[in-house]
Amino acid sequence: MATIIYGTRETAKNMGYLGQEESCGACGRTYKKALMKYTSWFHIYYIPLIPYKKTYFNMCPICGAGYDVDKNTAKSLIQAGGVGHPGFEVFAKHILANKQKGLFKADTSYELWVKDLATGEEICIEQNIEKERVNEVKRVRGLKKVPIIDIK
Repeated sequence: MATIIYGTRETAKNMGYLGQEESCGACGRTYKKALMKYTSWFHIYYIPLIPYKKTYFNMCPICGAGYDVDKNTAKSLIQAGGVGHPGFEVFAKHILANKQKGLFKADTSYELWVKDLATGEEICIEQNIEKERVNEVKRVRGLKKVPIIDIK
C-alpha cells in the first residue's frame, strides 16, 4: 500500500516596484509599492503541479502593509513598467546578549530590518520577535533567504 502525500502550497513573487510613489498609512514612508503575485498550487509529493488561484497585492517595501489589487489593475501596472528603484534588502539582527535563559523560554531576541539600497538607510521594522516571524516575512515577501546577523 502506497502513501500519497498531497496538499496545497502558496508561492510569492515580487513583480517589481510599480506605479506612482505613495505614502504608506502604516509606516508613513513614501515609496513605489511592490507588486506581489501569490499563486496557490495543488501539489503531490511536494511538487507543485496545478495552479488554481492567483492574487495580487500592492505592498509597502518597508513595513509590508498594503492592499489587494485585481488582475486588470496588476496587468496595467506591469505594462506601465517603471521599476525605478534598485530595491531593498531585508535582514535580521539576532541580539545574543538579550537571549533568554531556560529550556522552554521563547527566543525573542531578533529584530527585522530593511535597507534601502538607493540611499543606504537601514530601517528597523520589528523588534523582539522570534525566528518563526523572520521566516514568515521571508515567505510573504517572496525572498529566497533573510540573512541573520549575530550581534553580541
